[in-house]
Amino acid sequence: MSLTPHQSLRHGVVLLTAQLVLACGGGEPKPPPATDLTPPTTRATPEGGDFTTSVVVTLACDDGGGSGCAATHYTLDGTTPGTGSPRYREPFTLGSTTTVRFYSLDAAGNAEAPGAVTYTLVGAADTQPPNTVASLASGSFSSPRSVALTCDDGEGSGCAATHYTLDGSVPTQASARYTAPLSIDTSTTLRFFSVDRVGNIEAVRQERYVVDTEAPQVAASPRGGTFTGTRTVTLTCDDGEGSGCAAIHYTTNDAIPSLESPVYQETLVLTATTRVRFIAVDWAGNVSDVVSEQYTRETSMEDHSAPTTMASPAGGSYRSAQSVVLACTDNAGGSGCAATYYTLDGTTPTTSSLRYTAAITISASATLRFFSVDVAGNAEPAKSEQYTLDTAAPVTTASPAGGSYSDAVTVTLACSDSGSGCQETRYTLDGSAPQEGSPVYAAPFSISTSTTLRFASVDHAGNVEQARQEVYVLPNLDQLASEQIQAVRDAPTGPVSLVINGARITYVKAAVGSAVNDAAGFFLQAAQTGPALFVAMDAGTLSPAPQAGARVRVTVSEKFVVNGQMRVRLSAYNVLSTGHSLSDLVQQVSDVDITTGTPPDHESEYISITGTIGGAGFSVAGLGHVQAPFTTAGVPAGSSGAAVLRLRMVEPLHDTLALSAGCSLTVVSPLWVFLNATQSAHTIQPSVWEQGQATVHSCPAPRVTEAQAYSRNSVIIRFSRAIDAGSVLPDGSQFSIPGLSVSEALALNAHEVWIRTGNQTPRQQYTVTVASSVRDMRGVGVESEGGSTSFPGYQQPARLRLSEVAPNVAQGRDVVELVVLESGTVMGATLLDGNTILATLPDVQVALGDIIVIHLNPDRVTPGADAPASETLSKSQYPAASYFWNYDTAWDFHGTTLGVGTGNRTLRIRDGFDVTQDGLAVTVSGNTFAGYPALLQALQAEGQWLPASCNGALCTYATFPSAWDVSVDWSQAFVSQGRAYSVQRVGTADSNTWEDWTFGGSTFGVPNP
Repeated sequence: MSLTPHQSLRHGVVLLTAQLVLACGGGEPKPPPATDLTPPTTRATPEGGDFTTSVVVTLACDDGGGSGCAATHYTLDGTTPGTGSPRYREPFTLGSTTTVRFYSLDAAGNAEAPGAVTYTLVGAADTQPPNTVASLASGSFSSPRSVALTCDDGEGSGCAATHYTLDGSVPTQASARYTAPLSIDTSTTLRFFSVDRVGNIEAVRQERYVVDTEAPQVAASPRGGTFTGTRTVTLTCDDGEGSGCAAIHYTTNDAIPSLESPVYQETLVLTATTRVRFIAVDWAGNVSDVVSEQYTRETSMEDHSAPTTMASPAGGSYRSAQSVVLACTDNAGGSGCAATYYTLDGTTPTTSSLRYTAAITISASATLRFFSVDVAGNAEPAKSEQYTLDTAAPVTTASPAGGSYSDAVTVTLACSDSGSGCQETRYTLDGSAPQEGSPVYAAPFSISTSTTLRFASVDHAGNVEQARQEVYVLPNLDQLASEQIQAVRDAPTGPVSLVINGARITYVKAAVGSAVNDAAGFFLQAAQTGPALFVAMDAGTLSPAPQAGARVRVTVSEKFVVNGQMRVRLSAYNVLSTGHSLSDLVQQVSDVDITTGTPPDHESEYISITGTIGGAGFSVAGLGHVQAPFTTAGVPAGSSGAAVLRLRMVEPLHDTLALSAGCSLTVVSPLWVFLNATQSAHTIQPSVWEQGQATVHSCPAPRVTEAQAYSRNSVIIRFSRAIDAGSVLPDGSQFSIPGLSVSEALALNAHEVWIRTGNQTPRQQYTVTVASSVRDMRGVGVESEGGSTSFPGYQQPARLRLSEVAPNVAQGRDVVELVVLESGTVMGATLLDGNTILATLPDVQVALGDIIVIHLNPDRVTPGADAPASETLSKSQYPAASYFWNYDTAWDFHGTTLGVGTGNRTLRIRDGFDVTQDGLAVTVSGNTFAGYPALLQALQAEGQWLPASCNGALCTYATFPSAWDVSVDWSQAFVSQGRAYSVQRVGTADSNTWEDWTFGGSTFGVPNP
């Protein structure tokens, strides 16, 4: 019995029992018929076939109406059975593949022809799946390929079928069945598996074939030309969307390069005239054309430069003999130093002077003069170093001397030294011994309270004077100065004439961002518990310049309030002394509710506050500043004060300090407050203007916040905290993505890391996991629970252009229209007003010529106004018949709750990779918004607005042309509210200038006229 290929197997033991009936009726033999010439028939059960376990076989004889079955004989060794073969008496068991041959005889002696049934036992111990291989491994190819799939089940039951897919999807037994070699003529992901005859299924395998017929491009940088000395040349290859560059081969001997030529591995260093010829080959084997660059060395100007000699240590004052080393260096590419000559008596050295061979010992004051000459004979001008040996300490006196005084005393410290001269004088005002780190005396200083002054000087040779002391007894001038500050705070706003004598400057603040909201100035305070004042005057306008720790006498000429903060101006300013410690003024307020009081109780006071940054993290807080919720022991989360307490800092320090939500830190600085017309309570803002004002105690471990496919073989990973670029290994081994290889990694900035991957399948979901060895700037590794995120495979982003804006719709329900210049996805694209995001577009595939209408601050409350959400399925997903603000001819997307602002501003559309695709600069005639020139300049720098400058200068309101002249005047858009009129592009014009735009009746949803 033959075995049909791929026949389904029968499993389990089959126990069939039948009796061989030889006679019937009362147990007596039945007499044979008078004439029985027909042989009996014998049937074997079960029928032959494939089995996975042992088989019990039953042979049953049937003689019909004949003389009756007499006997059945059989064999199991393949021989033909006869009467001498075993006689069948009962069912028998087969444990291996066997052919059973048998026949029966009836009582009349008729014998049937022998029959045969084959029982094939397959896979009795087959638990392993088959193994399938593709005749062509993954790779890149320059022409179509044929791929055969071969299945091997080893000693198992044998292969039953192979299934495959060519679209990258996971194959199943319902997928196409392999019957013949496959033709691969385009880049394809082949996935396949096999199943054996007992049903063992192989794990899915995959091969990736890239069919690339385009040769790569290769270039040299810099291009050929003339050079002197040496020239470094870098060769680069670009294969575009192909299989990728495999190698660059080059020659420098005028030979035509081939694939046997040297492989470019590092920058070429040329020292002579050379023609560099080179080719590139990609992984598909495509070879570029030969490129040739000629580099000519110009030797006419070589080595006409003298060497340079330095003495170490340099001349100066010393307390002991010095060993002086003279070191000569020649210019790069020069002939090299030949000799150094010197004198110690101040005379000019010549080649006849002492030749330097070893370190020179100077044990007395001396003038060392020296020069060197190179091999080419170039001699440098003689140099000179003066060495003074001094062993006597300087002497310092204080004037006036200590004693009892009724008013502040201005003390002068005078140092004298007959040797090397005085270098510096250090002093203390708290009775402690002066030491390195104590204030350095720079100018007379004022003492306004009883003080023990101690001081000592050091000369240039390092001789230190024994500390001296003077005691001054005075009334408590700090208390008097505090009372004078309070008198100013209590005075009505407007002109005043009030003196503050002896207060200290706690901090000098530079202007950052808005010159009005964040003006330059300095803070005055005299006692730890306050009060304090902010003097709104630029330090550059005062002399001597204000500095922290200075004690001053001022006359206040005006008191005024800006943004809820009390400020003053001065008519007189005198520095009484400098270098005073501020530690006694620092007020610990971590356990205090500093949000109380109107005006705030601690306004402008020098405070130390420890707290934790709230979960919302940082946001913009005025030009050049960011702020974040801040909770302390005195203002805990959920308290009424927590709503107005904010940590504020200049923007660069946000990254420098590597701060994020959850960080704990201490801030020591004057307290800033803010109140605008819409607020009912002051915002209390402990502020960081300089890095030294903040001490970071702890921060949460960094987490992976997002991953985004940047190209078909690269991904950008974003983190919750600034990442230490030094912790990112360039081989990409800290990043794993099932289904994709990772071969390279690079930190792009503090929060982003770029990785190179294998080719991604568009829209397929991948998961990236980052190792804890990637650390933040504080050395904390990525936390394991937050180290993974998912992302879809790369999709080509659409290219968009701004085409129409209605900026004056009631309640900020403004409308912005875009037109699609190149098809692709708009996922993650953002519409920005300045630096503020107005809309983030959904994951929608748009086509060339499509129109997108963005509805800002959409009205989802009024029935039939705006749709409940953005359209993602079709342009008529939410038809205009049901939602009257929608356009059936356009994609209707929803923005944030913000509308387009009025006045001067810039609009941008950026793709999902934050690349600006188009921009619009608009102004209102006469509007002087201070932040606009910077926004305009940024748009010009991106190449999205012309001219790129205003006659070579950054465009401002004062340049010619001015910022108004080069921008679109959209004043007419604010004459009346609504969508009936808009600022719109003139047809398809796009010169990136104001001339592309006009004002007129709106045409949203259709191409511009």
